[in-house]
Formats: sequence, structure tokens, C-alpha cells
Amino acid sequence: MNTGVCKKLKMLGSVAWAIILLAMTGCSKKDVYSPEGPVNDGPVFDFSTRESYTLNVNYDVPEGYKVYFEVYTQDPELLDADGQVVKRDLNPVDVGFTDEKGSYSHKIVVPATAQYLYIYSPYAGVPRVLVAEIRDGVLSETMYPDEVSGARSLLARAENEDYKDAVYNETGGLQRLGYWKNTKGEYALNGVIYDLYGRPDYVKIGDNIKVSKDILNLINQAVPEGGGVKPNLIKNGNIHVTKKANIDLFLIDENTSANNTLAYYCYETGNSPKSVADIKDIIIAFPNSKVLKNHGRYPKGNNGALQRGEGVRLHYWKDGMDMGEEFPEGTSIGWVIYNNGYESCVNGSGGINTQKKHFYSDKVLNGDKREHVALFRSGDKVLFGFEDWNGDYDYNDVVFYIKSNPIDAITPDIPDVKPEEPDDSEVVAKVTYRGILTFEDIWPYRGDFDMNDVVVKYVSTVGYNQKNEVIQTEDVYTILWSGAAYNNSFAYQLDAMRSEVNVTFSSSLGGDGGAFVDQTLDKATIRLANKVLDYANQEEKGSFTVTTKYTGRRIAKDDFTLPPYNPFITTTSDDKEVHLTNMRPTERLDHGNLGHGHDKSDPNKNLYYITYDEDGQQMPFAINLVFESDEVMNTFIVPFCDPLRESKRIDIFYPSFLNWVKTNGKEDSDWYLHPRK
Repeated sequence: MNTGVCKKLKMLGSVAWAIILLAMTGCSKKDVYSPEGPVNDGPVFDFSTRESYTLNVNYDVPEGYKVYFEVYTQDPELLDADGQVVKRDLNPVDVGFTDEKGSYSHKIVVPATAQYLYIYSPYAGVPRVLVAEIRDGVLSETMYPDEVSGARSLLARAENEDYKDAVYNETGGLQRLGYWKNTKGEYALNGVIYDLYGRPDYVKIGDNIKVSKDILNLINQAVPEGGGVKPNLIKNGNIHVTKKANIDLFLIDENTSANNTLAYYCYETGNSPKSVADIKDIIIAFPNSKVLKNHGRYPKGNNGALQRGEGVRLHYWKDGMDMGEEFPEGTSIGWVIYNNGYESCVNGSGGINTQKKHFYSDKVLNGDKREHVALFRSGDKVLFGFEDWNGDYDYNDVVFYIKSNPIDAITPDIPDVKPEEPDDSEVVAKVTYRGILTFEDIWPYRGDFDMNDVVVKYVSTVGYNQKNEVIQTEDVYTILWSGAAYNNSFAYQLDAMRSEVNVTFSSSLGGDGGAFVDQTLDKATIRLANKVLDYANQEEKGSFTVTTKYTGRRIAKDDFTLPPYNPFITTTSDDKEVHLTNMRPTERLDHGNLGHGHDKSDPNKNLYYITYDEDGQQMPFAINLVFESDEVMNTFIVPFCDPLRESKRIDIFYPSFLNWVKTNGKEDSDWYLHPRK
């Protein structure tokens, strides 16, 4: 490579080419260490920057209800400037579906730096976040965030003050159906004592809606977390009574940190209020629209007092008078939600604060002039979801079920949502893996361990079906650098037979870029860059996109080798391969090189690509450095073609590297995030 190109690339290193190269750059081939020296017979380290555990998740859900969840290594929720709990824009390290009993037990592979795993579910009917802690190499059972010390910095809305037993009468000027309580440790359910936060005395005891899998799946489909609600469901959410009827309202689900108050108002159909001033009576239905939760396992002041499916009977009000339970024909019902309007004794005066931000089911009455309700039905099931803030507009912050008697007495033109069941051949969940691969190419002899002979970046997305089986992968490999004299090649092998996959290629170089599936090997082996020097060290990096569809046997998550799969380089000949530590070579390898020179492989013990320096310290032939985001991966900037770094061992520029190796990865697992300054 000529000096002019090196200088040009070096300048680019501070801007567009700001990519990690692990202090391992250079323009010429380095010297090789002397073959003499001691060999360490101690335990073998695999140089993995990932750890594998078994993740167990168990949700209390109706029979047949499969729950989708995502796993993060950081808390996926935070309080925004308005005091609302919002979802952070993070990349999950894993995704999955429970079985039909709400249980999940599968392998999970996460960055070795992880201390907590946050199990986040956007699905209705389950806790939004659970946490499992990693301590001393063991992954705990999942718990609520407040049960795990240090796992959550999210502040509860209420301070840890004394609770007072009281019946609250303060309505903020609204009408009431009855009274409600805020008491400590009074309500017993399945042997557990719960605190009460705004539990109405007028709950329809024993007349609950059974929250079935069909209802929960309907919510997930109609008002999915994060948005995507069909426009025809986002409409004026008022209910019109077409014949005399009783109207019951049930709390089904909530996905908000706010202790919302739900109220309603009545008017003559066809004469809807044109302004808030036109509404004569607003009646409290649910003082606190929150699901009952164990006080000791949730943030104080952020709990409810209703089981899912519990409800109340609404009363018809006219001109300041409670006219009873029967709604006359030609009456309509509108809804109002007061964001965090319920105040218990620990976080306010113990009543309804109507000065809080509130929204109506009729957008004409809303200050932002936006719809805040999604109204839908499935058969005779009628539901509506409220967006309780100027937020993500997914309309699932609180979801209610409306029932009339007779059943056909309310609006006939509510949009119908047809149940959808995903096909097992469909990709319904994805997780992306990313990292940097670095290789030494003198194998079976040790090199200088600057780890820059071949440097490749990968961003790989694995697609799963609802059975946690791999359906498809999309892999983008970019050839970043070659600090070698050899014109090495780069490839990777899948843990699947060639006949079981359908592979297609595209390349930034045009067409397939010369990539192909090796037809001489039974296992699917993808050869991307036959001559790395033809792609590396250029201003425009050569990248390859590989789409692999698993058309043969279905591969379960536990049996699938995650990206970057089994990557390797070939050096002076196709039968001379360099793999990650303890990854098996392909069938083409010349096995005479195993255990030859400085290589201490022992196939009988499933040990491959082991070597040591002249002092007996184990060192790698290749490393896979994993990252959780492109932003983090691209913050590691090392100037190209820096002669001071060429032929310098990796531990010189990453001071914690050797301690990581010597402690078998127990310490300094983030060594590659801290280069020498």
C-alpha cells in the first residue's frame, strides 16, 4: 500500500472513517516472535466478550396467551422532563416469546459487561419491566425492578412518607358515583395483602370481565405499544346509546406511570359539546385507573386498587342530577382522562386534582386538537384505549372495556378488528448483533499480537417466529482494514447444512461483489472477500449484505450459533484457516497444522486455536468484540497507518487486556472500551 493512501486514510480517521481499529494499524507486515519460549499449561481462556446464561421468565397470564418481550442491559424506561415514564431508544440484546402458559426458559448470550438484564414487554396484561441480576457469573430469577438494588434509577412519583387510612371526598368539582379508599394493607387476594389506592366502594364485585387471551391479543393488535394504530380506530371515542340500557365500564390494562382519573359526561346524541364550557356534569368513574399491585414490589404512590377486569356501573346524569343506572335512548357518553389526577395521602391532598393535564374523547375539546382515544371492537367486545399525554400516541396507556345491557344498545359503527394469528414462517421478532472481528494471520505460529492483519465489522439481524425459531438472518460485513502482507480471505460458516439455507448477496462493490457459497463444503460456508487487500484500506470500504433464509429444518434459539457465527480467514492457502478460540475449523483445513508450531490445539479435547506468548501468557489468534449500538462501536477512533502502533501488542494500547485474560474474563470485561490515552 502506498504512503499517499495511508496519509489520506489517516486524515479521514477523525471524521467519516471514525471506526475502531483497536490500536492495530499499519502499512507493512510485522516480524514474527521467536518460536522458542515456555507454554502455559493452565486453564484455557476463550477470549469471548460475551457470556451465556439461561433466562427464565414466568408471567401470570391466561391460558394460551404468548407474551413477547425484549431484553436490555440498561433500564429501558426513564422519567422525562414532564415526569412521564417513557421508553428509551435502546437496542435489545435479545427478544423472545413465552409459551402458551407465559413461561420461557432459553439460552441468552449477552455482552460480558452486563450487570442487569431488563425484561421489557410491550404486551398487555403483564408487568412492563422485570429485572434479572448477574452476580458472580450467575443470572438470578426475574424480579420487579424495586426488588433489585441498584437496578433502577427511575424515581417513584411519591416519597416514602407515612400512609394514612382515610375515605376521600375531594372530587375537584366533579360529580361522583360513590366514594373510594386509600388504605394500607387492607385488601387480600390469593393470600397476599395489598394496599388500596383509590379503590371505589362501588366496584361491581363478582361481575368481572374475564381477561382472556383473546382480549389481550386484541389490545396488542389494535393498540400496539410504540404506535402503529390503524387510522380508522383513532376517532371520536364517544359512545352512543341507541336503546335503553345499563352501561358497565371495566379496567382491562394500563401501560403508564400516571395515576390517571377516568371520568365521563352525558349529552344528547347529535348535540355534542362544542367547548368544555358546554359540559354540565363530569362524573368520576375510576378515581385511579391503575391495576392492583403489591405495594412492597412497586414504587410507592404508583399503585392501583383494581384487578384487571373489575368495573363499575355508570349512572346517567342530567342537569346536575343522578338519574340512575338506566341510560335513555338517544344519549351519548364522552370520556375525560386526568393525567396523574388521583392523589393519595402520600403524594397530595387525597383527592382528584382536576388542574392536571387532561384530555377528552372528542378532539374538539382538546387543547392540542388531537384525538386521544382509539375505539374498537371484536364481535361483541367493545374497548377503547386512551393516550394520556402528548406522547407516542399508541393509545394503550389505559384500556377499558364497555358492556351494555342489552348488548346491542351501543354504537353499531365501532370499527371491528379481526383477530390475526402469525404464521410460523413469518418473522415476528428481530434482534441485531454487532461487533468487530480482528485476526492474526501467521497461524500456526504466533504473530506480534497487534491484532490488525484482518479487521472486519459486522451488523447482523436475526429474525425469529413466534416459536423462537430462526427464520431469516441479514448480515452486513464491512472489510475495514488489513495490516498484513498476505492477501488473506474472509469467510464464515453457519451451523446449518448448505441444503438447509437459501443465501443471496449484494455488495457496495456492485452485484454480489464476488461473494459466494462454497459448494465444496457440506456446511453452509459463505466466502465474502477472497482477497482482503482488494477491499481493505480504501476510502470506500467494501461491504457485503448476506440474506439467509432457513428453508430446511427449523433451528431453535438454543441450537443456533449467533452472529458472527463461525468467522475465519484463510491465509497462504485455502486449507490454512484462522478461527476464533475454540471454534471448529471447516472440513477443508489441513489438520496437520493443528498443534504445530505455536498452536496448541487439541481436537480430542475440543480445543482449537490456542497459543501463548514467549512468557507463557495465553494470547489470541482472533477476537470478536461485541457492541450494543453503532454509536458505541464507532466511538473507538484509532488513526490509520500510524507507524507507532504497528507491530505493538494489543495490551500496550489496552492496559486492562491482560488482566481480563488472567482472570478468565471475570475482571475488566470492558477493556476494549478503555484504550490508553
